Parts: sequence; structure tokens; C-alpha cells
Amino acid sequence: IGIGGSATNDCGCGMAQALGVKFTKNNGGEITEPMTGGLIAAVKAIDIGSLDERLSRCRFTVACDVRNPLLGPDGASRTYGPQKGADPEKVDILEANMRHIIGLIETAAGRSVRDIPGAGAAGGLGAGLMAFLAAKPESGIEIVMRYCRFAEKIRGADLIITGEGRIDATSACGKTISGIAAVARKESVPVIAVAGILGQGAEKLLEIGVEKIIVIERGSLSQEQGMLQAERLLAETIEKAFRDGDIYRKSPKGWANS
Repeated sequence: IGIGGSATNDCGCGMAQALGVKFTKNNGGEITEPMTGGLIAAVKAIDIGSLDERLSRCRFTVACDVRNPLLGPDGASRTYGPQKGADPEKVDILEANMRHIIGLIETAAGRSVRDIPGAGAAGGLGAGLMAFLAAKPESGIEIVMRYCRFAEKIRGADLIITGEGRIDATSACGKTISGIAAVARKESVPVIAVAGILGQGAEKLLEIGVEKIIVIERGSLSQEQGMLQAERLLAETIEKAFRDGDIYRKSPKGWANS
């Protein structure tokens, strides 16, 4: 199961609810409306006995591109809440709700998952999958690279150009660019990353094997207008970078300006 980009912060309770898990309130009544990051605060007890019995015959692997724990400064709420539109006050509420619900989930499931790398992915869906379905987390990019024999295909390449819509500190924590950079470094292939937007901590990529970060140039266009013309702007930015010598080519004597 691939997770990420969820726009949720419910610790996987919505997923669990759809699979038969029952959540009850203080008055003992079952919560029937779809679970949310706010509604999880109202949960008093969790019954996993009603989980679809077919799931017991399945094994699940969670393909995840980040290694964040569930709680704390690097957890789901504080790292990704602001990206999803939560202001500082709401982030505090989401964090408190997450801390409340994971205690109930771990008790019901009989396993501790909150500190496992990837538990905080997709608004805590990583933790939910590990707790409710005993799923095993694995790097999503490593799964993809293994199946497509990435290391074999880049061997002998002069350069890899990769990218992400927004490059920030999280890009170096298990996302696609970091996975590519790790394999490329072993094969001695340089990597350049292209970004639509640069966020805080983007420079961390330079510490894990990315040689240069290039931001797509959109001139006087707004961000929304730029996104509508992304293909053209990307092509123009890369061409300009090659022409200006911002991207290098491999020569028999090493790396030199193109």
C-alpha cells in the first residue's frame, strides 16, 4: 500500500473504520460519521474485533517516502499539518488528538507503533496500517528502484536530473530525491534536483549527494499561473541551466562546464 499526500491527520482511523473497526464515544455510542483529525478526540474506546476477517489472511507492506515518527516536532501534525493548512493553534490541537488516539489504538492492537520510522506518514496512516493491519513499512522509492533495477540502469550515466514540486528539509528524509541520490552516489553518478518551490531546509539535499538544486524560473507569473505552464517552464529552465553552465557535463578529464 502506497501512502502519502493524504491531506488527512487521523492516524489511519478513517481507513480502519472503513475496514470494520468500531470507534465509540464516552456515552458508548458508535461513531458512524467518517473519522477526522478532530473527531478522533471524541473516541473513548476502539473495537478491532469487527475488523474484516479476510484481512487476517493478508500480509501488507507500506510503501512510504518519509521516516517521521507519529508524534513530536518531527511527527505528523507538526511536520505536515502546516502544509495542509493548519495554523499553530490547530497544529497543537491535532497533536493532542493524535497523542490521545494512538494510546487507544496501541492498546486495542496490542503493539506499539508510534516511534517506528514512517508512523507519521500520510497524517499517521503509517501508524494506523502498522497497528491495525500489522503492516511492515518499507521505503517507497526503494521498492520502486528495486523493481525497475534502477542501479543497473544508471550505471555509466553522466548525469541524473530529478526533482520535486517543493523541495524542503523533508525531501532529504526518504523521499524520491534522497533515494535516487543514495544509489547514484554508490554508482558515482552526479545528481541535480529541480524544484518548483524551495522551502526551509532544502540545502540538506546537498549533504546527501545532490550536487545542485535549480529552481524553475517563472518570471512575473504567479505560482498558480506557473503551475499551469509547468512543462514549458521546466524545459526552459533546464535548457538555460545547460547553456549558462549551471549544469555540468562529464569529460575524459572529469567534470567541466558545459
